[in-house]
Amino acid sequence: MEVNKIAEVRSKYKEPVGPDEMRKTKSVIEVEAEYVDGLDKIEGYEYLQILFYFHKSDGYDLISKRRKGPERGLFTSRSPRRPSPIGITTVELLKREGNKLHVYGLDAIDGTPVIDIKPYASFMDQPTLSLQKKTPRYQINKLIKYQNLNDLLLKAGELHGHYCPYLALGVMAAADALKRLGADNDGMEDLLAVVETNSCFSDGIQYTAGTTFGNNSLIYRDFGKTAVTFVKRGDSVKTLRYYFKDSDFIEREYPKAAELFKKVIADRNGSQAEEKKMKKVWQEIAFEIIEADPDKFFKIEEDVKIKLPDYAPIFADEQCSKCGEKLMAAKAVQKDDKVLCRECAEYSYYQLDGSGIVEK
Repeated sequence: MEVNKIAEVRSKYKEPVGPDEMRKTKSVIEVEAEYVDGLDKIEGYEYLQILFYFHKSDGYDLISKRRKGPERGLFTSRSPRRPSPIGITTVELLKREGNKLHVYGLDAIDGTPVIDIKPYASFMDQPTLSLQKKTPRYQINKLIKYQNLNDLLLKAGELHGHYCPYLALGVMAAADALKRLGADNDGMEDLLAVVETNSCFSDGIQYTAGTTFGNNSLIYRDFGKTAVTFVKRGDSVKTLRYYFKDSDFIEREYPKAAELFKKVIADRNGSQAEEKKMKKVWQEIAFEIIEADPDKFFKIEEDVKIKLPDYAPIFADEQCSKCGEKLMAAKAVQKDDKVLCRECAEYSYYQLDGSGIVEK
C-alpha cells in the first residue's frame, strides 16, 4: 500500500491542542507543485474533506482515553493514536491562492502532511447558487464572519470602479462593525449606516454592510467627516461609531502617492500615465492597509446617542399634469391649481453631488 504526501498544513498551532479550539481558526493547506493541477475548479466547492497523517502520533490504544467523558473504543473516537494514524476533517474553503487553500475548521497542527483532498459529498449537489438565492448576501456574510477583508475589498472594487485607501477603510469599518454587532442585513432597515461623508469611504460601507440608499438603510449627514455610525435596531438599539482619526497618514507614510493624488485628482492636471500610476499606487496602499487592526485608524465608540428617522414611509403617487410622469406625492408641487413635478414647476430641489447636499 502506497500513500503519498500531496500537501502540508500551515497553522498557528505548533503542538496539538483541543480539536474544538483548533477548528475555530483559519489554516492554509500548501499543495506541492506536482499536484497543483489537481486543484482545477476546486473554488466551486464550499466544503472539502481533508485527509492527513498524524506524523507525531506514537502507538495506539484500543480503549481510548478521552479529553472529556469516560473511556471508550478507539474507533468511536477521533484520537490521533491509531493503528493507521490518519485523520479526516471537513473544512470550509475560504479562498484559493495558487497552490494554497485557505480553510476554516481544520484540526491539524503546523507541518501536518496532507494525503488527500476531496469535495464534501453532502454539498456537491447543493451549489452556491441555491444558497445565494436563499440568502443574497451569503458570500459577503461568509467573508465578514471570517474577516476575509482582502476578498471583501476585491468585491467592493467592482462597485467602486477602482481601489483606494478610503475604499479599504470603509470595508474595514463595516466588516468590523458587523462582526462586533453580530449583525446581518436583509435590506429591511434593521441595520443602518449613518455616514458623514460622500467619498470613497462610503462605497466601502455600502458594499460591505449592504446599507444603501436603495434599501433606505444608508443615511447621509453632510458633516464632511470620514465617519460612520452603525445602528442595529431591535429590542435594544446597539450603535458603533467609527471616526477616521489619522487623516494625515497618506501624506506622512506615502508622500509620493499624496503628490500624485494632488496633481491628478485635486488639480486635474495629471497625464494619462500619471493617472495610471496613481491608480496602481492607490491599489497597493489599499491592499496593504486592509489587514490592519481597525483601532490603528479609527476611534471606535460604543453605544453613542444618535437621532434616527423612522422606517421609510410608503408615499402615494401623483402625476405631473405637464410631462405626464408619475412621482411621489410628497415631492409634487401645486402651482396654478396644477400638480407638477419640480422640474416642470421650475421649483428648487436638493442634489447630492461631490460638494455634498446643495440646493438647486
